[in-house]
Amino acid sequence: MRGYFVEFGFIIASWLVCGSTVAIAQNYSGSESCQGCHQEIYEQYQKSGHPYKIQAVKGAPPSYPPGTSPGVPHPPLDEDWKTISYVIGGFGWKARFMDQEGYILTGANRQYNLPNSNLGTDAHWVAYEGSELSRKPYTCGDCHTTGWVATGADGPHQDGLPGIHGTWVGPGVTCEACHGASAAHVASPKEFKPTTEENCGSCHSRGDPHQIDAKGGLIRHHEQYEDLLASPHKALACGTCHDPHKSTVYQAGGYLGDDKTCKSCHQNVEIKLAAKADVACQTCHMPHAVKSATSTTVTFADGSVPKGDLRTHIHRISTDPNWKMFTDDGNFVRVDDEGKAYLTLDHACLTCHVNKDRKWAQTHAEKVH
Repeated sequence: MRGYFVEFGFIIASWLVCGSTVAIAQNYSGSESCQGCHQEIYEQYQKSGHPYKIQAVKGAPPSYPPGTSPGVPHPPLDEDWKTISYVIGGFGWKARFMDQEGYILTGANRQYNLPNSNLGTDAHWVAYEGSELSRKPYTCGDCHTTGWVATGADGPHQDGLPGIHGTWVGPGVTCEACHGASAAHVASPKEFKPTTEENCGSCHSRGDPHQIDAKGGLIRHHEQYEDLLASPHKALACGTCHDPHKSTVYQAGGYLGDDKTCKSCHQNVEIKLAAKADVACQTCHMPHAVKSATSTTVTFADGSVPKGDLRTHIHRISTDPNWKMFTDDGNFVRVDDEGKAYLTLDHACLTCHVNKDRKWAQTHAEKVH
């Protein structure tokens, strides 16, 4: 069964191994059963990254919907598609690979980073977990599959592959990963209703929800929940700004737009100094301070700052020149005594105003509005 606890309106979920995986699977109907009644939502969801968190390749490259991911053209150069069982991801940022025994390939040139137009980077290979060629068990099913039950090294194993330390009902994050097992709902729609409570925080978080993990001067990926808890918007649900069935990339409409989000509350806030520039609220308040796959370094007049491939959800900007965004060891985002996190001016201002310095940013930041 699946256990839940709620914090700030988010449902955090964990699978409890209770009974057989067969019994668990019987409670599921599969996302295709949702299509008949929810055709439009189903089609939107199919063009998001959720269904492609893990895909069986069956001797051929993984497939993605037209107009979305450019795809993963080939596996690591010392492998071919016949030696790969599953591809992890590959929709918006990166792909990793599992061998024929279900282990994740690690080492040099094991992660394929997709091209990123925002950073101006081409597709390229990077190391995953060090440079020594090796592999590790797949234990990521809680956020990459539906109906995951962690079983450990002794199994049972999905598809009988010893490297997969668990089983799932379906690969990828499907309808029932968020709305719950729905076989009863399909059989009797009026009597049994699927949950509509938000479940985003169960995957878009890492470890302690009150610590924002960081590395190399950027926030680590899937920290959106922690970001939000340390932001001025901690009481807001994700659905306030996002359509959970749509992608936020490939112009799919996952972000509802400034008029339906920021401006619905901040009606009297006007961008003045930058009124003629191509900026929106998120340009400054949600800079690319997060790294999922790749990053670049932006050099400005008196320093430099890394720029990641994801936007942060911290939102709050500090103009204090002495505030440091990260802890001294670089492992976490710094918060004040009230648990509030702050973006620094190098991320908020100087990734665009590269011919200016920190003093200029401090002088002009508060004049923007």
